[in-house]
Amino acid sequence: MSTPRLEVRNLSATFTGVTVLDNAYLTLEPGEVHALVGQNGSGKSTLIKLISGVYKADHGGEVYVDGQRIGTPVHPSSLHSQGLAFVHQDLGLVPDLTVRENVRVGRHATRGFTRLIDKKKDAEAVRKTMEFLGVDIKPETKVGALVPSERVAVAIARALQERVPGSGVIVFDESSRAIPPDALDEFYGHIKSITAQGTAVLIVSHNLREVLKISDRVTALRNGKVVEMGVPTSSLDEASITRLVLGRDGGLDDFVNTMPSEVREGGITIKNIGGGRIAGVNSHISRGEVVGFTGNLDSGLSTLAPLIAGAIPGGGSIQVDDQPEIKFGKPNSAATVKAGVAFIPQDRHGQGLATELTVQENVTLPHLRSRGKPWWIGQKWQREETLSVLDAFNVTPADRKAAVSTFSGGNQQKVLMGKWLLGGPAVLILDDPTQAVDVGARSSVLSSARQAAVDGAAVILCSSEVEDLAAVCDRVHVLENGIVVRTLKQPLSADDILAATYSKPKGTL
Repeated sequence: MSTPRLEVRNLSATFTGVTVLDNAYLTLEPGEVHALVGQNGSGKSTLIKLISGVYKADHGGEVYVDGQRIGTPVHPSSLHSQGLAFVHQDLGLVPDLTVRENVRVGRHATRGFTRLIDKKKDAEAVRKTMEFLGVDIKPETKVGALVPSERVAVAIARALQERVPGSGVIVFDESSRAIPPDALDEFYGHIKSITAQGTAVLIVSHNLREVLKISDRVTALRNGKVVEMGVPTSSLDEASITRLVLGRDGGLDDFVNTMPSEVREGGITIKNIGGGRIAGVNSHISRGEVVGFTGNLDSGLSTLAPLIAGAIPGGGSIQVDDQPEIKFGKPNSAATVKAGVAFIPQDRHGQGLATELTVQENVTLPHLRSRGKPWWIGQKWQREETLSVLDAFNVTPADRKAAVSTFSGGNQQKVLMGKWLLGGPAVLILDDPTQAVDVGARSSVLSSARQAAVDGAAVILCSSEVEDLAAVCDRVHVLENGIVVRTLKQPLSADDILAATYSKPKGTL
């Protein structure tokens, strides 16, 4: 039998008396793509951080790479020499630096006595790695000037450089989140090239379709424990992986029927909203109604939600209830917030949450002016409202004083939802809210969106996830080339929405 590329034995982690990872074990064979799945908070991130040296494991755990035992805690500076490489969620690139500088950071070739960086040798090393990946990128090109698929290649090249061909492990930790749909096939092609030489790849992903498409085996974590290790992907489907992750069936409810809402007067009127690929969108969403927007990659969908929310420059206007019309040109999110618009952005870290602040600070920040006074903001209401959000959204751990950065992605999304729903918005705009959240948190986020409509908000859901749209929407607008070309009404199915998005049905549905 061949020596495993990676072997994890009895790896545990305990923080402040709480065991968050309990005797985890994992084996990666040469040349395989192995997927690690589980809910947010299941222990996936902890396991990766133990392997990468970010966290220190409890006594007794062991990690082997190509049969060689590496010390725990793992020292981050020695990862590469020990055969471990990581490509993280945001790819970890610096746009203002060149491809050469990004790839060779920390491993620059130097010149003899002077120890100056040998740019020529660095550039040649980059060219060789890029040649292996089958891409033609000049080493002195600024990363900020590259298209997304090229940036992915740069991140992978940094992980591959100076490695013994076919050895070790590369871990892709939710890396596909940073990759647009049209670049995913190239990403998957790079993974195939890597494993073809014998290197093992571990992917951490919430995207079950991706797991089924590219992985050979699957390991599932639940509540800090490995519940199944190395299950052949050929024996699985989305439903069976969901059962592994949740311990039960986890299909989305039909929230439209289980949570019926009454359409009311008022809401939001969208008038000729445009900007970027959006050419001019018009619609009215009544209070008590959930209306979805979807479209293919070229439709402009990715910019529609922030345009309506006034978060990016654009044209057109919105009117909330009978309030004065808000006209757009420059970003004007202050005016939309004042009018009662709550916006849940796709980028929860960069735009939605101040992750270095506590849960309570994040939840109450938008409401300090309305609930507090210039000389006194009050502590009791902040504590009570934050605890109500933690309870209503089942955020774990239910610690209002914990920094948001310490929470899993799904729990961060719940905090973000609670932050804006606390004020009872007139309009709720959600931009791809279930991106990179697990199947359990996904249901919670969608039911909260539907509940907002039940409570009287006008809800806009911009998403490419047809199952999400079918589960919560009363109507769905389909975008093509920046305009609404079709509108679907209840009853809705994921197949109907998919067909309307990617085919050319006759007339308007």
